[in-house]
Amino acid sequence: MSVVTAVLRARPECADILGATLREVAESTRAEAGLVGYTVVRLPDDVFVLSERYADVAAREAHMASPYVARLLAQFPELLAENPGVEFGTEAVEFVDFRK
Repeated sequence: MSVVTAVLRARPECADILGATLREVAESTRAEAGLVGYTVVRLPDDVFVLSERYADVAAREAHMASPYVARLLAQFPELLAENPGVEFGTEAVEFVDFRK
């Protein structure tokens, strides 16, 4: 499993715009064949944390090359207060749904 974790600190005046933009990207991402999971969490102080899970590196790279991700990345200078923190990795512990 290939994973991406991103931490985005929005400019205070752009936090709601970033949130709406991330929702749009999440909706587009939903249709990707290799997507396993995609979560966006909004924390205090206008920080957004993205956790993305893909079946493999090829699926992750296809996502990163999509036009909607390109549009999002192009908006970062306007929307973010600082450079994003992005890490790529491999899932170390499989998610277990304890509700079952």
